[in-house]
Amino acid sequence: MSSTAKVLIGLVVPFVAIVGLFPWYNRVSPEVLGFPFLYFWMFLWFVLTTVALFIVWRTDPRYQGRDD
Repeated sequence: MSSTAKVLIGLVVPFVAIVGLFPWYNRVSPEVLGFPFLYFWMFLWFVLTTVALFIVWRTDPRYQGRDD
């Protein structure tokens, strides 16, 4: 995986999803799991950003074979 793809996965995609798409998800309704959609979207991206950064970290060749 190229370094450009890693930056896109780890930083740009979460940033665009949270900041760039704000006008589209800035709503109180509908509710998801009892939360307004705005809060659900933000909490969802906390988890997805963690997953994206983990994928980038695991594909970094400097950390291949290490069990830290």
